[in-house]
Amino acid sequence: MSNDKDNVNKLFSQFKNKYVSVDLRGNYQSEGKVIAIDNYLNLVLENENGLETIKGGNIIFISLKED
Repeated sequence: MSNDKDNVNKLFSQFKNKYVSVDLRGNYQSEGKVIAIDNYLNLVLENENGLETIKGGNIIFISLKED
């Protein structure tokens, strides 16, 4: 069972240090560089406003931005 947990970590960790666009509930969108991510998909993004924390439960979609 811990093997499944490790696989999830690897999938989420592909976003770390990448620039992403995040679609959130309430028709809100945020963009920035992923500083931290956990198993609950909680994010810490670095953007022009500084650091932004996003709860995983509010995320609808995450996409990688092209450089």
